[in-house]
Amino acid sequence: MSKFVDHYRTLQVHHDAGQDVINAVYRCFSKMYHPDVSKSKAAEEQMKLINIAYNAVGNPKKRRDYHREWLKLHKENYEDHSDELFNTESREAEFAENALENFFDDLIKEDWRKSYQKLTAADNQNIPLQDYIEWKRAVSQLYKLGNYKITYFCTYENCEYAGINYPKVLHFSVTLTEMEIATGKVNQEQTQKYIALDQGDWKVCLGYTDLKPSIRKFKYLAQALPKIDKDEIIARALDSIDPLTGILSRRGFIEQAEKELLRSNRYGNPLSLATITIRPTKCDKEAFAQRKDLLFSNVSELLSSHIRETDMIGRCNDTSIAILFTETKVDKAKATVNRLLDIAEGDGTLNCELYWGCCALKGGEVTELLEESLEKAVLKEKTTKGPKAKKLGRYQLSDILDFNKKGQNHF
Repeated sequence: MSKFVDHYRTLQVHHDAGQDVINAVYRCFSKMYHPDVSKSKAAEEQMKLINIAYNAVGNPKKRRDYHREWLKLHKENYEDHSDELFNTESREAEFAENALENFFDDLIKEDWRKSYQKLTAADNQNIPLQDYIEWKRAVSQLYKLGNYKITYFCTYENCEYAGINYPKVLHFSVTLTEMEIATGKVNQEQTQKYIALDQGDWKVCLGYTDLKPSIRKFKYLAQALPKIDKDEIIARALDSIDPLTGILSRRGFIEQAEKELLRSNRYGNPLSLATITIRPTKCDKEAFAQRKDLLFSNVSELLSSHIRETDMIGRCNDTSIAILFTETKVDKAKATVNRLLDIAEGDGTLNCELYWGCCALKGGEVTELLEESLEKAVLKEKTTKGPKAKKLGRYQLSDILDFNKKGQNHF
């Protein structure tokens, strides 16, 4: 049994501190101990502990569970204010997240009019419905929205957006899976979304003040594309996606890896290939067979949320995942895999053994190298370290009106 760690002490915050305080402290420590700022080994270890602590208490839902355990160990010294502390924040985050989920569901269904109704009053005033629908139709000629994953980041109070001061604006990081219609290529993009409390309802902040330039851009791109059978492209793309996890299938991963290998050989950039396999413990084989898909899905989701956008992840067999680390030497890739496995073990929901292998991808057939990595897989030694905090985005509140300038926020 692992020793209980006081994450509040690690972050140097009071156990009843508000979520905004914890977020601010984490950002402050990140600037102090981040490897890009401090090169010392002690700073690197301290940053790991801070990430583990923030992963446990930085999300209101996870913090509620951790706080309950924390109080059990400190009940003689402190009163329980958890209901007062969490009820309001958790409900707000839950309601706002539901509003954002409904918005993306409308986009997937291509119900533009309904999604427009979920925007703030300021957006409705600045962006005519006709422009919004024209913009969405132009985007749909280029991209098809698939899965999405929403992660709560933080809450801002008395926040100004589009000239209106809202009592609360919640910041979410959203990972989108989208398909390029012309090529069938499936990409994962991370964008930021803000949900404002607008006259008692949670509304989506669009982030645009004028859609006409974007409409012209997407229309031009759509006209420049070759005429391709849309249904055929979608069917081909779906064949490259694993239906259980939403990551690349074995076929899709190998196709993309071969392209990266050609690019690597041309420009001399290093590539590394890793495999991670879940296996039952000696006394848990029967239970493992019953919940194998759930375990695999959980591991896939954890790994997907902690690798870089430039890396690729796919399912290579019934219980194994492959990751291609672009522009990464094998030593660094091995260190990254160990960190990812620590995160998976620290999640607390896994009851299985994790085997891993890692090799440089320099030449030869990707399929052969994949099988070789699986054959040489070794058992991950258990550690007591927990998961590292999720990537929370690269935008600040000051970017709320132009967080989509890079052109990725077309959803």
